[in-house]
Amino acid sequence: MAWTRITDPETVTGMLPAWFGRRMVGLRGTFGLLLTTGDVLRLTSISAAHQSSEGIVLLDVLLDEAGVPGGIDLAWRLKHFLGSPVQGASVATVNLAHVVAAIEFTVAEMAVNPGDRAVVFGDEIDEDRGVHSTTEAIGQAAG
Repeated sequence: MAWTRITDPETVTGMLPAWFGRRMVGLRGTFGLLLTTGDVLRLTSISAAHQSSEGIVLLDVLLDEAGVPGGIDLAWRLKHFLGSPVQGASVATVNLAHVVAAIEFTVAEMAVNPGDRAVVFGDEIDEDRGVHSTTEAIGQAAG
């Protein structure tokens, strides 16, 4: 069986139902995937997908801490919340066919790695290309 790894956020988002992809791919938050076992897999982000030649979809996820999230409704407290099994082990792959529902526990934020110069955020452009951020352009115009 052949597998294709997909890292483009828009392509991965298109493979997932409704808000599931828009909120979890390329964002960092506190999410849960309700699995067919009844357990909830806690994660902070979906980083990639793998699609087989037979249509199976696997998701690479960044795990959150295990345990019940703070402030969660009493009805959910009976669930078993899976997360990172040991400190530093935060990457996992889950079969999309085993996901019953996706839950958002906190508001998501852009998944930004400040040291990653390959990603352009907002008005900031890589200075190596000769274009400056809006803040620098305003400073130059005022000066």
